[in-house]
Amino acid sequence: MGKRTILCFLLGFVLSACSGEGDFSPSGNMNAPRHGHTATKLESGEILIAAGLTKTSPLDDFEIYDPAQGTFKPYKIQGLRTRGWHKALLLKDAVLITGGWTTGGKALRDSFLIQPGAGVRVRAMMKFGRHDHTMTKLPAGDVLIAGGNDGKRAIRHLEIYAPGKRRFLPARRPMLMARQQHSATALSGGNILILGGAEGKGARYAELYLPSQGRTRLVRSLTTQRSRHTATRLKNGRVLVTGGLGKEKTLASAEIYDPATEKFMPLNSKLRVNRQQHTATLMPDGRVVLIGGWGGEGRTLASAEVFEPDRGCFWSVGVEMKFPRRLHTATSLGGGRVLIAGGASDNEVMKSAEILTIPNDGKSGC
Repeated sequence: MGKRTILCFLLGFVLSACSGEGDFSPSGNMNAPRHGHTATKLESGEILIAAGLTKTSPLDDFEIYDPAQGTFKPYKIQGLRTRGWHKALLLKDAVLITGGWTTGGKALRDSFLIQPGAGVRVRAMMKFGRHDHTMTKLPAGDVLIAGGNDGKRAIRHLEIYAPGKRRFLPARRPMLMARQQHSATALSGGNILILGGAEGKGARYAELYLPSQGRTRLVRSLTTQRSRHTATRLKNGRVLVTGGLGKEKTLASAEIYDPATEKFMPLNSKLRVNRQQHTATLMPDGRVVLIGGWGGEGRTLASAEVFEPDRGCFWSVGVEMKFPRRLHTATSLGGGRVLIAGGASDNEVMKSAEILTIPNDGKSGC
């Protein structure tokens, strides 16, 4: 038994949970510092890094991460507007990028499809300019765009991107509440769970988008009000909701949404630290890795933790990132590895990247 294991065993008598195992290693630098960008895993296994913001300005450049080489290379696309806080989603053979925030505080309507190796294939205009929105694939292959900020305020607007028609179509009805920095999660039955990001009396209510009806309806309320959280569909079909910004404070609470009962259930186990603006990455084995974010003590976090769905608890990764990060991206590379790219610390926007490796042997601190 190693020294680390012995120490964890002894501390287990004192602490409610102990750190597990993991390892962070550097993975080179991106070609530009950025946060508020997107990272989309392609069919080839490469990752498309799109736009984002420096400390003060939106970007229009792209790059590709090659996991075989562990390097980032520029990906030239001409004539696109600068943007951050946009969204990106892999469709059948191309990446759809929608909206975003650009210079002058403007929310963009313009969107486009990027086909790897062929540049921009299709351009289209959304019905409404928006950033901080969500984009979720529907069962028939269409894409639901929900909420966001139109440059002045949070909005209720829903619209559908139809790949076959190469254009955006209005939904039958808007959401029941205006939302930004919310989440939208595709459920196994085809409905979309939209939650958080609202204000006022309705802040704790969630909505279900029903594709067959083209509208949303209310579901039972969350256990607490939150935005800037994460929502991850687990392998059992339930949705894990973690952290976020509550009423004037960063949260350490987590809850589970059960589609069968349409109820939210608080988890007895809390996050190891309070987090908002963090990432949640579903691993192939069903675990969820939470990385970085803004902590309850008013600082950017370098820590990570893992949710074990079988045990319903969180354990801390035993090491920290080289740099604290929030508003970064985290993408599963397979084999227990997650690529963490860019983001902002308390002092700067970064171009560095790291890889977190989680052991696949079932070890944990739960």
